Amino acid sequence: MGILKEVTDDIKIVSDSIKNIKSIYEAIKDGKKYIETQHPEIKSDVAAMCEEMKKTCAAIATASRVITNFRFNSSDMDKDPTRFNEWFIKYKTNKNEAGNLIRSLKGHCQKIKYHADKISQGNQDSFWKYLGFNTEEKNKELGELLQGIYNDERDLYNTVYKMAESMNAAIEDVTEALCLNGMMHSSKVPEAALKLNEYRTIFKELETSAAKTEDNLNEIVQELN
Repeated sequence: MGILKEVTDDIKIVSDSIKNIKSIYEAIKDGKKYIETQHPEIKSDVAAMCEEMKKTCAAIATASRVITNFRFNSSDMDKDPTRFNEWFIKYKTNKNEAGNLIRSLKGHCQKIKYHADKISQGNQDSFWKYLGFNTEEKNKELGELLQGIYNDERDLYNTVYKMAESMNAAIEDVTEALCLNGMMHSSKVPEAALKLNEYRTIFKELETSAAKTEDNLNEIVQELN
């Protein structure tokens, strides 16, 4: 399996976490008016849950930009290998750096669980009824999504590991493309730029999804506070 394929597969796992958060956001958005009219007492707890989910999205978007924000410069290729090395050096030399970046910004899933449990006394079906969802099928579907976010706490290592490993694999692959006889060389910039563009496409999709969901959550937080 090629490095690009491995990175694509690993980033899909991270993307699925964002999709889970997006689905929870959409359910809360649908139930916002019901909360405001029928259960205003839970507004602050729902807002707190959204704030923590927003942090997770912000972390993933921020980490993705490490890959997406770099561009090689065709008009000054002699300096590009040095620029690339300076941009990525802390991620290349210490594989934990990317993980630390994500972990330091990531939302705390236990805080989400605390506020959800506070609202529903631990009954997930009851939680969604507070948002106006009363069908058994819908409550089961939404309950599983919420459980998935709880599980992110258990799977935090896996999610952060996948993101960090993907970032570092991409960086190392582009670095290898920049090298000629073991040294970074300006003649290899076009080849490295093509490879970086492949990775940028993958990470840009993740960044866009995470950033958009972050913005949506921020709107809900402001409306509920």
